[in-house]
Amino acid sequence: MLVIGLAGRIGSGKGTVADYLRKRYGAEQFVYSDILGNILEHLGLPVTRPNLQQLGEVLREELGRDILVNAMKAKILRGRKEVRLIDGIRYVNEVEMLRTFPHSLLLFMHAPLEVRYQRAKRRAEKGEISISLEEFKKRDRASTEKELAQVKKMADHIIDNSGTTEELYTKIDRLMKGLMDRQGIHETRD
Repeated sequence: MLVIGLAGRIGSGKGTVADYLRKRYGAEQFVYSDILGNILEHLGLPVTRPNLQQLGEVLREELGRDILVNAMKAKILRGRKEVRLIDGIRYVNEVEMLRTFPHSLLLFMHAPLEVRYQRAKRRAEKGEISISLEEFKKRDRASTEKELAQVKKMADHIIDNSGTTEELYTKIDRLMKGLMDRQGIHETRD
């Protein structure tokens, strides 16, 4: 089993890479914000980035720093596919959990702020369709984003995603081919 972690700032391309890894390599995707989103939905609250960030902070503060990490690890262990993907790593303890798997890889997605801002507006997720550049910068500095510089230093590969989607896919294919060959994993598509 290969467990890949995706990290990066808002709009850096984590979702694009996750979709590609699912479709091209049959990866099973696990997303931290899904855990939080489910809780918000059960509470009847909107699934917006500020609500996700605040809920994550409250859970870590009140129930322990590893509450979401432990929930994620349990979900990954119940997974069924050879390639499993953690989308949205933001904390050092999440990287540490990733490293408990014998075959793990941390990819850090990088793109300039203006590129990320335009992508966030275009995709219109989590209440970002009408976000201002100032508000985007504020969310980029939220406490949930504070450990990303450390996480970036822990990455196995930093992927520049300031180009086209095709260029990004080429970078991912090159990386995955080498990994899968070394691990004896065969490509499967959904």
